[in-house]
Amino acid sequence: MNQSFELTPTRLRELRAFAAAARRLNFSRAAIEVGCTPSVLSRRIAALEDAVGQRLFLRTTRRMALTARGELLLAQWQRMEAAMIDMAADLRPTDGALAGRLCVHLPSNYGRNRIAPLLAAFMRKHPGVRIEAVYDDSYVDLVAARVDLAVRVGRLADAQLRARRVGTMRIFLCASPAYLASAPPLRGPADLRAHRCIAFSGYRTGTLWPFSQGRRRRSVRIDPVLSCNDAQAIRDALLAGVGIGQQGDYMADALLAEGRLVEVLPGWQLPAMPVHLLWLPGADRAPAVRGLIDHLAEALARA
Repeated sequence: MNQSFELTPTRLRELRAFAAAARRLNFSRAAIEVGCTPSVLSRRIAALEDAVGQRLFLRTTRRMALTARGELLLAQWQRMEAAMIDMAADLRPTDGALAGRLCVHLPSNYGRNRIAPLLAAFMRKHPGVRIEAVYDDSYVDLVAARVDLAVRVGRLADAQLRARRVGTMRIFLCASPAYLASAPPLRGPADLRAHRCIAFSGYRTGTLWPFSQGRRRRSVRIDPVLSCNDAQAIRDALLAGVGIGQQGDYMADALLAEGRLVEVLPGWQLPAMPVHLLWLPGADRAPAVRGLIDHLAEALARA
């Protein structure tokens, strides 16, 4: 269409009147199609011709035909109609199936170990959904990164986001049997100062390890022999007998059950960490986002 055209509601009514008349080549039948009188239809087409600056129809008492400009305008209108129909089909839910593309932001190790299998199960159930999974421990801006849903472990920092708590990650203090066999005795948190400790730099507490036992509270400042921002690397160092360190339950449970790691100071607890799903206000109105939120919440609750 002409670049000077402004598709106002009035102009769209004129274009619909023109398209009906162009398809039928009969003003009376076209008027019935668009729901107006022939005289109103005629005025709308006349106004459109004024805007275009050219005649769109050749009319005699016996015959009606499109001009070359009219044929071009009809072809342009039909392409626009087809695009609008395709857009409506993409937006319209089909048989209740979830579909669409989602960007999901996940913490690196927790995401790979705990969330990735749940995403796979969701996609098997809803094959029309496409997911871009980003594994990254940074607190990404959901708007700038165009993230539909994020999983966060730990304290929430942005109160403007919508959040749903879906679980708690327990933290264990662990070491290998080989390390403990030759290490000094451990009767309480203060004894950790005499041990080789491994710190996870991603925790807010850093090298200050806070413990609780009922109402008792103890905090110990450690001097780590290894500081690392990757939980899997810490797991490998623990298994190699480097020292004592913290592990989330998603990695520690199996290793403790197999005896490859041993819980240190089991009478003292480290603070557990909340697990939340986060999304932008209104994002959950999309059925695929809402479905994924519910799926993850239910699966993590069972876990």
